[in-house]
Amino acid sequence: MASSRIYDEEKIVEQLHHQETVRSAFSQVIDHYSQPLYWHVRRMVFDHDDANDILQNTFIKAWNIIDNFRGDAKLSTWLYKIAINESITFINKKKQQQNLSLDDDATFMAANLEADP
Repeated sequence: MASSRIYDEEKIVEQLHHQETVRSAFSQVIDHYSQPLYWHVRRMVFDHDDANDILQNTFIKAWNIIDNFRGDAKLSTWLYKIAINESITFINKKKQQQNLSLDDDATFMAANLEADP
């Protein structure tokens, strides 16, 4: 559910660096980026449940390393990079579980293509 507050990234980044406001600020980050990150991940993994798991892992990882965010890039860029890395890790693990070679990328993706209900 989207927050009624206006999202101000500069203000949010400032709040992420203060112990008193980090939880509230991170909650706003989740509200603001959940849907676009979900669809970005979904284009890579196709399955709804997998995309949700990767999105959750993305936010957990971001929360655990939020102190490392220096602000050199936009917060969205940082989050998307984490989401992409989490997606790639997931895809590689799934390939290993299915014993696919690297040449089978197209076959792997086609086999896992699933429409939304």
